[in-house]
Amino acid sequence: MDKQKPQENAAPFRPGLSRMRGALANAGRAVRTSLAARCLAVVVAYALVLTAAMAVLGRAGDALFTNAFPSMDTVIEYDDALKQDDFAALQSPELHNSQIIVFDADGARLYASSEKVATWVFASDLSFISDYDESTFYEVFQEYAEDGLRYRILWCVYDDQDGSSKTVISWCELDEGLHIVAGDLFPGRSALTQREFDLIKGVYDAQLSVERYDYVTDVGDFRSLVLLAPLVSGARYQSVLDSAGRLALLGVPIVLVVTAAAAWALVRMARRAARPLDDAIDAYRRGDEDASTRSRVPSELVHTYDNFTALMDELRASRLERQRIIADVSHDLKTPLTVIRGYAQAFCEGLVPPEKQEAYHRAIAERAVAASELIDALSSYAQMEHPSFEPELVRRDVAALVRSVASSAEPAVEQAGDTLEVDASGEASALIDDQLFRRMLANLIDNAWAHNDAGIRIRVSCCIDDVRGVVVVTVADTGKGFPPELAARAFEPFVTENVARAAEGGTGLGLSIARRAVELMAGSIRVDEHPAAPWGAVLVVELPRA
Repeated sequence: MDKQKPQENAAPFRPGLSRMRGALANAGRAVRTSLAARCLAVVVAYALVLTAAMAVLGRAGDALFTNAFPSMDTVIEYDDALKQDDFAALQSPELHNSQIIVFDADGARLYASSEKVATWVFASDLSFISDYDESTFYEVFQEYAEDGLRYRILWCVYDDQDGSSKTVISWCELDEGLHIVAGDLFPGRSALTQREFDLIKGVYDAQLSVERYDYVTDVGDFRSLVLLAPLVSGARYQSVLDSAGRLALLGVPIVLVVTAAAAWALVRMARRAARPLDDAIDAYRRGDEDASTRSRVPSELVHTYDNFTALMDELRASRLERQRIIADVSHDLKTPLTVIRGYAQAFCEGLVPPEKQEAYHRAIAERAVAASELIDALSSYAQMEHPSFEPELVRRDVAALVRSVASSAEPAVEQAGDTLEVDASGEASALIDDQLFRRMLANLIDNAWAHNDAGIRIRVSCCIDDVRGVVVVTVADTGKGFPPELAARAFEPFVTENVARAAEGGTGLGLSIARRAVELMAGSIRVDEHPAAPWGAVLVVELPRA
C-alpha cells in the first residue's frame, strides 16, 4: 500500500504535464513561424555581438595600458598563487615589461624574473624601498636653506584605526651631497648613496620605478616581493594611447560588418516571408489555384495571405462568371438570330408559301423583340455592375411607388391570365433611386407571371418593420415556386428553369438586375425558403428606412 501511494499521487499531474508540454510545443512553433520573433532574435544577436566585440576591444585597450605600465595591483591579482609560492603565475604577459624578485625572511632570493634583476636588487635594499600597503613608507621633500639644497626624509606609518592619520616614526635631513646632517633616521650612517636615495624615492633608475610588497604564505612564511616597473613618461604614455586609439578604430569595421550581416539577415527574412505570397501569385497566374503555400507563411502574414487567396478566389469566380455570362449571352442571342436569319433567307429565296408568310413575319418579329429585350437587360445589368455607377438616392414614399409600379404591370399580368393584388396602404419612406426601384419591382412581378402557368395570383405588399427599421416589400405568387436546385442560385445571371435556354424561357437576368438594384439602394433581397400557403414563391426586399 505504501509503495503505491506515490504513483497514485503522481497520476493527477500527468495530464497537466502533458498540457504544459503541448503549450511549450505550440509556443515553440509560434516562435519559429513568427516573423517578429525571428527579427527580434536577429536584433538581440546583433546587440550581443556588438556588445561582445566592444567588450573585447575595451579589454584589449585596458590590457595595453596594463602591460605598458604594470603596477603592484597587477601583481596582487596573483596573490593566491604567491601565497603558495607558485611563481610561475608571475610569467603572465601583463608583467612582461616589469622585473620581479622575491626574498624570504632571511634575505634569500626565492625567485627572479630574469638574470638581470638578480644582480639589480639585493636583500639589503629592502629597508630603503617603500612598502606597497603603506604600513611603513618614506616621504622625501626638497627645500632650500641658506647653505644650499636640503632633502628631508620622513619615515611614516598610517594609523591602524582609521587609516587616514599619518604618523612620522623617524626622520633625517640630507645636504646636497646626501650627507646626513640631522635626524635619527638611519642611525650609525653619516651619508646615503645615490642608489639608496633613489630607492627611498621609489626610483630604480631613469626608466624604472621600484616598490615592495610584504606578505605571508599559506603556511606562515614571510615573503618580500620587489617590483621594478617602467616609469610613466609623456612619450611612452602617448605611444600607448596611440596604440589604443588604433585598436578602437577596429570597432568601426566590426560595427559595419555586424550591421551589414544583421541587415542581410533581416532582408533575407523579409524576402522569405514574402516568398509564399509570390509563389501563390505565380500559382494563380499559371491557373494552379490548388497550390497552397500557407504552411510557409509567417504567423503575422497569415491574415494577409488568407485575404489574398480569398481575393484570388473571388477574381477566379468572377472570371468564370464572366465567361459563363458571355457564353449564355452568345447562346441566347444566337437562338433568335438564327431563326430570324433562316426565315429572312427563306423569304429572299422565295421558299415561303403565301399562306405561311404571316406566321414567318410574326416569328421574325417575336425573335427580334426577344433579342432586343435580352440586349436591353444585358445593358442594364452591365451598367449597374460597373464600379462607376452611382444611384441617385432620394427620400420617397415606397408604398406609393409600389402602387404605381403594380398599376403599370397590371395589364400584362391580366393578359397572361393572372390576377394582381396590392397591399400598400399608408406611407413608408426610404432613400431609393426611383428608376432602380421601378425596374426592380417590375422585374419581380414579371418573373412571377412569366414563369408560371396562367391562373395564378400575384400579391405585392409593402409594410414597415419598426423593430429592424426597414421597409419590407414582398412579391408572392401561387405558382409552382422555385425548384430546389435553382432556389440558391435564383439571383445569379442567366439562371432560368429552362435548362435548354430557349428564347421564350426568359433572359435569366431579371432577378439579377433586381438584386443589384436593391444592393445599390443599400438593401437586401432573398427568397423565402418556407413560404406560407397558398404561396408557392415569395421574394422579400428590405430597404433601410429614411
